[in-house]
Amino acid sequence: MSVIMVNATNLLPYEPSTDPKPLRVSSAEETEYGSVNINVGGGITTSAWCNKITVRVPVGAGAEHLTTEGADIKTGASTGWTPSAPAVSGGFAVITFTPARAVQFTGQIVTLTLSNIAVNRTAGQVSIAIVESSSRTNGSFTNKDASVEVDKFPAGFVFRNFAPEKIMVENGEVAVLRWEGSDAKYTMHWGDTPAGVSLDKERVWTTPRGLTTVTGFMLRAEVTAGGVTLTHTLTTAVTVRIPDLVVRNLTVQGPATFADSVSLSNTAKDLTVAGSVRGAGSNPLRVSQNAGLKVDAVLNVTGASTFNGDVTAKGFVTAVGAGKVVRIADLRGPYGVPLKIDSHVNVLPGNNVTAAGNITAGGNRVLRAGDTLRFVSHSNRHLQEGPDYGGEKEVAQTSRTLYANAAWRTHHLSSASSLGEEPEGNQEPEDRAQDERTLTTDPKL
Repeated sequence: MSVIMVNATNLLPYEPSTDPKPLRVSSAEETEYGSVNINVGGGITTSAWCNKITVRVPVGAGAEHLTTEGADIKTGASTGWTPSAPAVSGGFAVITFTPARAVQFTGQIVTLTLSNIAVNRTAGQVSIAIVESSSRTNGSFTNKDASVEVDKFPAGFVFRNFAPEKIMVENGEVAVLRWEGSDAKYTMHWGDTPAGVSLDKERVWTTPRGLTTVTGFMLRAEVTAGGVTLTHTLTTAVTVRIPDLVVRNLTVQGPATFADSVSLSNTAKDLTVAGSVRGAGSNPLRVSQNAGLKVDAVLNVTGASTFNGDVTAKGFVTAVGAGKVVRIADLRGPYGVPLKIDSHVNVLPGNNVTAAGNITAGGNRVLRAGDTLRFVSHSNRHLQEGPDYGGEKEVAQTSRTLYANAAWRTHHLSSASSLGEEPEGNQEPEDRAQDERTLTTDPKL
């Protein structure tokens, strides 16, 4: 059953329905009675005015006729419309529906009812002619033709009780659907199979795969009679407990909880959060990605942060505000390059500076408590222990004048390292060993 436009002149849409569904023809043993309801104006997109609608029902015994008793048809209509009694003339039962005044159709629906129809005995398809007196404006009304088609199925035809065994299945579970029906060609339409699945004469069907979301099913029955194919459809739906959800736009007014991963499948799309992104409960928010986390804008961290891996900053890292502290357990230069500090370093009282290796200041080794110095004269003189002149333990081998005017060099050996500086000059190793004397600083200094 469908809306058929005889030509392109009519302004109003028409949609028929029958009771029972489908309409069946009478048999020699029993007369089948039925009704035809015609809805007018549903889905109209432009305004139209109408002051009369005339319906012409074919009367006769053939496949193209609806009834042999046209005069017995009863009529009815929506409030404000008055139907006439059927007048049988020229093979038609003619009924005119007239409103109290011209009606402007802007989306409302008017129902025209034909009931107490004694359906004839020949299955087939009937075309009910419609003539509307309509206009785009409230005036200059003209007659325009349309029609609707009504299928008459064979006597005793049954197509009913289309329903699933379970109205709700688990996510991934198949659905089983059953129905009652006479011999016919059945086609199942569902989900992403709009072309349909042919079932021939089956009365039970199991989905080929499990359902993951609420799914609608439409079962079409087709019977050939009166030289045409008669069709009737039934629909049902199966819900899924905890279904998958695919939507185009989604607005959530309340809290949303995700028990599993959340992904943006299109890498070009952004995730925008107006508020905050937090870990569950007292757990910290975790970014688990081998490629790391890239922040193209400013990153503001107001709480404590812990980094268990490498942190690379290509720009400045600044602690802003008085009393702010950056705490670092192990500070190194990148990959073997010395760490450079381009600023003054102020070690507050009560804190020690510990160096496991040597310390250099201005390019020179820093002397520390416990370090060893060796003094060697550039003019082949050296310091030695001898008589105490003036309370001195270290005196020159010659005169005190030579000791005072001599130029001395030091050879510094760090007590914290097994490595030492090479002494200056061209002395041979045995001369250097003879000339050098050791002076050890007091560790208490």
